[in-house]
Amino acid sequence: GELRIADTMLRRALSLASAVAACLTLGGCAVPPSPLVPNVTGSVGVPHRGVLTAGVELPRESAGLAWLRNDDRHYGVPRLVSALVHAAKKVDDARPGGTLVVGDLSRKNGGELSGHASHRVGRDVDLLLYMTTLDGAPVRSRGFSSVGTDGLAYDKNRSEYLRLDVEREWLLVKALVEDTEANVQWIFVHQNIEALLLEWARARGEPTETVYRAMTMMLRPKPPADPHDDHLHVRTECLPDEVGHGCVPFGPVWPWLKRASRPSPSTADLLRELLGPIGGAPATMALADVREEPSF
Repeated sequence: GELRIADTMLRRALSLASAVAACLTLGGCAVPPSPLVPNVTGSVGVPHRGVLTAGVELPRESAGLAWLRNDDRHYGVPRLVSALVHAAKKVDDARPGGTLVVGDLSRKNGGELSGHASHRVGRDVDLLLYMTTLDGAPVRSRGFSSVGTDGLAYDKNRSEYLRLDVEREWLLVKALVEDTEANVQWIFVHQNIEALLLEWARARGEPTETVYRAMTMMLRPKPPADPHDDHLHVRTECLPDEVGHGCVPFGPVWPWLKRASRPSPSTADLLRELLGPIGGAPATMALADVREEPSF
């Protein structure tokens, strides 16, 4: 009885979410919450198929943080926005002078975002890399510059070579990994950058658990996805209380994360019916068993 009621409520909620996503794709319409399903709010759906309600806008500038572009792509779930502000401040407190330059999060109502397969539900963000001159002076990133195995990047905007600021970048990753409220699931980044960060962390005796978590979360996307050698793409997982409001758990849940309840097999089939195939997984599989490649 309770499972049937829960499935019915979820069917109504996701039907609305699916309709909203379609409306946004076609040019915009009213967004939830709705009197029909007042419990649907926040991050609704999966990162590559869903919408956002009750999102908050990242401050244009705060301690050690600034937008890359002045546009409408800086909305996210409150805990992600808060994590970015706090992480940037932690880095700035420890090593003043650098700036965390933030690219795209989501639009106010979420939905499809040009240039991305994900960034639709307020749980994804692109973070440009901390950089310095070859002499070690911090410089604010003006755009995306690819970092090589030697840590160097050619900045076309400045017509000069810059160096990855490994110390500040590690402080950022550490702050995000250790933020228990953010519930960070992935840090998508090229192995060139991952190797430099982990080498730095180990050489300075950073906590083994923190290093292990960072190593687990960092992942280079497979082609044809962007190699992520010029930024970090951070993604958070649903919190347990968000699942009842439309957030759909997707991908692995690391042991240290706050675990969200996984849908029953019948509910998982319903999700695929309403949201479409996820990664081509068979409809008979429970979402808890799906381990497909993430979308970006």
